[in-house]
Amino acid sequence: MLAMVQPHIDLSGLSAETADILSASLHFYPGYRLIEITDRETNPVKKRFVIYKGDDIVFMDYTNTPIYELNKRAPITLSKDTLLDYVRFFFRFVRGKHGRFLIVESVDDIQWRDEPSPNNRRSLSDMIEPLYIKEITADGSYVVAANVIFKDALFGCDITVKQNGIVRLSNEKLLVEHLAVIDDVLGV
Repeated sequence: MLAMVQPHIDLSGLSAETADILSASLHFYPGYRLIEITDRETNPVKKRFVIYKGDDIVFMDYTNTPIYELNKRAPITLSKDTLLDYVRFFFRFVRGKHGRFLIVESVDDIQWRDEPSPNNRRSLSDMIEPLYIKEITADGSYVVAANVIFKDALFGCDITVKQNGIVRLSNEKLLVEHLAVIDDVLGV
């Protein structure tokens, strides 16, 4: 696997002897697989993510560009059955210039720096809902209700996904700020 992807991505610091490779199918990209290459022997741990099908190898660089390019080629197949997995995938592998929007579907999805009190945890649990499809528009776009963490704040928002896989956030509503969460960039 490493030999196959090496011409396409920088594998410096990854060793075939110590790297773990995990693979999963992506139902919204029929025939494609997501590969996670992890070397836990390095400090910090090194991870690379690749999507591939035969000779079509895509390195995930945490921008939307490789995803949107693959959406055209694969092509993407969105339906009620694949949409929510695509939204989770998209936000897992795309970071904005000011940070990531981390999808949370329960209070247990939040990476806490300091565990909240039982009362605060219960209050947050009452606010957070799993992703769900709110609407399918006339042009076939999906509108998904979501909760996201951005920096140290919890937001409710709508995520619109067009049939070609283009993603847009709207109707952001601040629910709670100054949460004691681990910074997704710094890890503290």
